[in-house]
Amino acid sequence: FDLDENFISKPLIKALDSQLNSKQIFPDEVKLKVRNFLDFYNSRIQEYAVVSLYLQNFFNMALLQYMAKALELIKKEEQIILISEFNSLISNLIQNENAPFIYERLGTKFKHFLLDEFQDTSHLQWLNLVPLVHESLGNGHENLIVGDPKQSIYRFKNGVAEQFVELPQIYNPESIGEIELKSQLFKQMGETYSLEDNWRSSPTIVNFNNSFFEELKKKLSTTSMSFYNSVQQNPKSKLNGKIVIQSKETKKEDKLLLPKIIEWIEECRIDGFQLGDICLLGGTNNDWALGLTEAGYKVVSADSLLIDSNLKVQLTIAYLNWRFKPSNESAKKQFAELFFRQRMDSYDDYKVFIEEKISAKGKSYRVFNEKAFIEKYFKNYMEFFFKYESIYDLVQGFYRIMYLNELENPYLHHLADVVYDFELKKGPHLAEFLEEYTRKKGKIAVQIPISNDAIQVMTIHKAKGLEFPIVIVPSLNFTLDVKSEFLVEIEDFIVYKKPTTKEILEPLKEIYQEEYDQVVTDRVNLTYVAMTRPVERLYILNEFSEKSRFGFLFHQTLKDLAFGAEEENEILIELGSSKKEIVDSEEINSQLFHPKHLTETLWFPDIALQDNEELIHSSYLSSEMQFGLQFHLLISRIEKKEDIKSIIDAAIQEGEVELKNTRELTEKLTKLLDSTDYTSLFINKKEVINEQAILVDAVTTLRPDKIILKENETVIIDYKTGIPNQKDQKQINSYKAVLEDMGYPEVSCYLFYSSINELRLVS
Repeated sequence: FDLDENFISKPLIKALDSQLNSKQIFPDEVKLKVRNFLDFYNSRIQEYAVVSLYLQNFFNMALLQYMAKALELIKKEEQIILISEFNSLISNLIQNENAPFIYERLGTKFKHFLLDEFQDTSHLQWLNLVPLVHESLGNGHENLIVGDPKQSIYRFKNGVAEQFVELPQIYNPESIGEIELKSQLFKQMGETYSLEDNWRSSPTIVNFNNSFFEELKKKLSTTSMSFYNSVQQNPKSKLNGKIVIQSKETKKEDKLLLPKIIEWIEECRIDGFQLGDICLLGGTNNDWALGLTEAGYKVVSADSLLIDSNLKVQLTIAYLNWRFKPSNESAKKQFAELFFRQRMDSYDDYKVFIEEKISAKGKSYRVFNEKAFIEKYFKNYMEFFFKYESIYDLVQGFYRIMYLNELENPYLHHLADVVYDFELKKGPHLAEFLEEYTRKKGKIAVQIPISNDAIQVMTIHKAKGLEFPIVIVPSLNFTLDVKSEFLVEIEDFIVYKKPTTKEILEPLKEIYQEEYDQVVTDRVNLTYVAMTRPVERLYILNEFSEKSRFGFLFHQTLKDLAFGAEEENEILIELGSSKKEIVDSEEINSQLFHPKHLTETLWFPDIALQDNEELIHSSYLSSEMQFGLQFHLLISRIEKKEDIKSIIDAAIQEGEVELKNTRELTEKLTKLLDSTDYTSLFINKKEVINEQAILVDAVTTLRPDKIILKENETVIIDYKTGIPNQKDQKQINSYKAVLEDMGYPEVSCYLFYSSINELRLVS
């Protein structure tokens, strides 16, 4: 057996040897032992496999031991306890006591205990709860344990379904004497009941599941078969329902299956269902939610719409990386590549900026011409490397130069929220933000509330305990690989490794088979949960790529049942009716907040005190009055036709003018400034005063819209949005009287009504 080729490579040995001679990675005593084993390895390199296992596992154990000591030191210094340690601490506390203080206090307060989802309870948790249940039973009180081993899908969190099957006895694989005594009491006093009536799903779905899992359980190990002892259920629903299953072997990627999913969604809509009735149950793959979003559907997903999956978010983060490291070649190239990709340009557009250069030693190398790139797409360096005061300001500035509207892209909007929240807590540290984003980007997702017009997308684990009118399972192509590593005692050695199908040591072979059986059971349970969520319709697309995956096992079970004929390795099953039968579906009308851009709002507040008679019976300004106020604001600032565009743009930027009114405002302003009657008022002007407050007395303030001062003449112009009335004339005459008292010469007054586009001289 060639140790060097199968277990450990020469480069690894060489690297380890080098590390031991340089850095203090391990304590000296560990280094000495590893050094001895390296010497042993070099002298026995072609000998028994167990030598390699011994060396490899000693190194692993030494490393784990050192890490454990380091963790204990940190916990002691920081005075912290890991949450995962509590069950062990409680177990150590009660193992030598019948009724410790904590149980006495709980026992006097609570007489009955209900343990729900018991199939997902760890063995240590159950043992910690046994004294409470035992004390309750001893006092003649009843307790209730509820669960379903067929829905045991949290083994990776130490859930032990076997202890539910063992009820009313206590699962006791270690044959602990004290537990066995309590187990006999539980057996004597306990009763088990199977809930065989199904009130959720239609008879079509229930009857199919009964047959399918009765057949599938034959492919499970002896231990796991007991999980499905009560698989048969009696349908109580009056709905007919429908099942569609398509199963075949294919090499398609998941994203290529999306058209079939959309076809089923549209079929449901045609039959009268709402998008909110549909739930897509997948694994941890985000492609379904993203694919449906890109196809134009609203999607509700707690953990699938990761913002980092969005190309524009990736581009923004690449820009932040470039700003953090302006001279980093990789950062420049990554930004440019993403820039062209989101523009959907070809690779040739990117290659234009890659230049070949010759070094001083005559070697050629390639560089990215950032100057040419920036000048072509961002005008100049100052435009691209603009100044900023915070990370949020930097992100908003990038959105501006890229013409990205974050309110039209929920991913960009959520990224801005993440940045803002980070700065509130940790300050404007770009390096720390990029580090934290890299660490958490796999968890930062767009959050959208449930509504009738949005498809729900979630993992099967999240769906447990829920129900949906329609369930679509887009893939059952689960892996059956054994991924866990085990610590095993083999003769005089401790082995820590992941077993494989080619194990040469018998104990590892047995462990592999046992773990493989557990993995298969996990996948069957996951499928059971998915197939029992629907109320009326179930769609399953099972396109498996390899016979070693769960999709093949699912396909074979369908084949054995002969529900549908197999043609060219494809099985198509359609059962039930296509008619929608749910009548009393609950309406979910989410009151969603729709953010608006500042430039889309007016300069005045939404709520204000007003004395306009036209608004006495209205809680808001009409669109006509809003337009008039915006016109009033602009004309008070504009004197020349050439200034119209720049002043309107500035007002939009400040949120004083609505974007939708741009065209009409431009037309009216242009028409007014083309009027010779109006422009003649500005001839020989010396000064123009806009909206200047005039203090008349302690309580009176006047504010004419525009005052034009000339050598021997004074002109007052007031702009009105409503229809002409006497009140306007009285107001402007009051302005005239005050100016005349102040000594201004030859005061004349004009009123301009924007609603009728008319300029009037007031005498």
